[in-house]
Amino acid sequence: MNSSQTMKIEKVLAGIDLGPDTGKVLAYASLFAKGLGASLHVLHVIDFLVTPPAYLDRYIEEEEKNAEEKFGTWKDRLRETGIEPALEVVVGRLQESFHSEIGKLKAGMLVIGFQHHALRRSSSEKLIKTLEMPVLVAKGKKAESAGIGSVSIRKVLCPVDFSEAAKKALKAAAEVASIFSSEIEVAHVVPTHVIKQKMVPGEHMDRLAEELLGQARGDLSDLLATSGIGGEGIILEGEPPKEIISLASRNDVDLIVMGARGHSFIRGILIGSVTDAVLRAYPCPVLVIH
Repeated sequence: MNSSQTMKIEKVLAGIDLGPDTGKVLAYASLFAKGLGASLHVLHVIDFLVTPPAYLDRYIEEEEKNAEEKFGTWKDRLRETGIEPALEVVVGRLQESFHSEIGKLKAGMLVIGFQHHALRRSSSEKLIKTLEMPVLVAKGKKAESAGIGSVSIRKVLCPVDFSEAAKKALKAAAEVASIFSSEIEVAHVVPTHVIKQKMVPGEHMDRLAEELLGQARGDLSDLLATSGIGGEGIILEGEPPKEIISLASRNDVDLIVMGARGHSFIRGILIGSVTDAVLRAYPCPVLVIH
């Protein structure tokens, strides 16, 4: 890979809690580590909001030992695929521990599961928002059956809104597709509310929609041509989150690649107020590009 590539990554970090999502996180982390020619590092955080008092040292030691023992089975499976993982067990605040470990390792990509809390932003959401690195969220129906050495990425979907962040995500999506010999689909959704906002008294909505969709079609074709992907892409009208989710389901997409910040609908999907509703609905893992 050359220095201009978005996915030039030497170290992949997988964050695990040794719960039900551990297998799928390690499956995707090992897949990307092998595809990128990167080393795989695994982080388990024993979450403490404050520095644990001395009388808990024995408990902490037992927790660390238990974590290493539980990881042993996963380690053996990874070794069978040619991956030699390095496990780090740390004690502290979860988010701060991830930031610290990423800094120490100089990791280029993070793979995590996704947890949602009804009344507050989850640690997963905070990491997606604050880390300036590619974050792969291993969740959705496609990830449920993922196993180490048996997961594949055959089709990649990249939604774009023509922002600089979306263009960077498109570049990453093309690189991912190349690495895994995957098919790539690129889509743009013209929000219905934008069409309504542009209407003037007496104008017919269908005529305006046709005009805006035609303009978007030309813009997408130009973007694909300049990116070297070619083709015309997919143009849709509606609510962007719903249309993207529906498209991914209909077309049996294995991975969605999106920019972390773009125009309003991209921001809302990944780090805004509708994060919970959209991430729970995703049919496949999502790679967030910063």
